[in-house]
Amino acid sequence: MDSGVNSMPIEIKVASKDEIDIVYSTMVDAFKDYAGKLNPASGALSETTENILNTMNHGGGSVIAWDGLIATGSARFKFIEHYIYIGRVAVLPEYRGKGIGKAMLAFLEKMAEEKNISESRVEVRLSIPDNIEMYKRFS
Repeated sequence: MDSGVNSMPIEIKVASKDEIDIVYSTMVDAFKDYAGKLNPASGALSETTENILNTMNHGGGSVIAWDGLIATGSARFKFIEHYIYIGRVAVLPEYRGKGIGKAMLAFLEKMAEEKNISESRVEVRLSIPDNIEMYKRFS
């Protein structure tokens, strides 16, 4: 999917198992700004590539946002009964504010629609007001 967000040629793709390291490094790089600032600490920084593989092996997966050859963001998903769960939405700091998070959410919701799933649930920390506002604007 070419989102065309803010004139950036961002392409969102479902990650393969060969791209787990990219999903992991993108997530860690995006969440490291919160290290030592959240109580409790973000679980994203204690995850491993095994956690991502486990999600893929149990009905879920990840997407990666690409700007050419540069991974700019990632998000995790899992289909649970009648909804899609979306979590670990991560955009690298230098790419924030360009619609990448919104493009990943739209891509995931389109995937859900193709499976006749109309509900999505997004995990967001109450202690990060900017993220809450972003998701409210998207809904």
